[in-house]
Amino acid sequence: MEKEKKVGIRRRFNVLDAVLILLAVLCIVGVWQRKNLQELFASGETLEEYTITFEVRELRSTTVDLLTKDTAFYLVDGEDTVALGTLTENVSASAATVYLQKPDDGETVEAVYPQDEYDYRLDVKGALACRGTLHEEHFHVEGKVHLTVNQVIRIYSEKVDLEIRITGIERVE
Repeated sequence: MEKEKKVGIRRRFNVLDAVLILLAVLCIVGVWQRKNLQELFASGETLEEYTITFEVRELRSTTVDLLTKDTAFYLVDGEDTVALGTLTENVSASAATVYLQKPDDGETVEAVYPQDEYDYRLDVKGALACRGTLHEEHFHVEGKVHLTVNQVIRIYSEKVDLEIRITGIERVE
């Protein structure tokens, strides 16, 4: 009788196997992160520095004192909180003014809120330093939240909540 020797086939791990495993891992990560990758390749733009000017009407004088240079403001977009920007300087304020029409002749009359010693109303103007992109008059804060001139939005800081009207959006040169 002849004894047959069984020759065992031994597989070795080689470079091609390592490349195939790495490719499979990258495919899994790609599928898992596809939304993030789509945003990365779709926008293809870098965020630039912009200045958003705004106004707030009839704000209490005590609130105006909280609006100082470098105050950080945020806004809520759905369930996300987005960093809007920081005040570039202290806001400017003037006595709050309301324009009314006389019922008898329709003439426009200017009425200024009275200023007492402790609490009075002010109209405020300010500017925020922001980062974003601008597409055809539409500004996207941090590439996400859409803002336009004359839009009224709610923003907040650590100390104050405000409803502002955007008066301008300009790229910082």
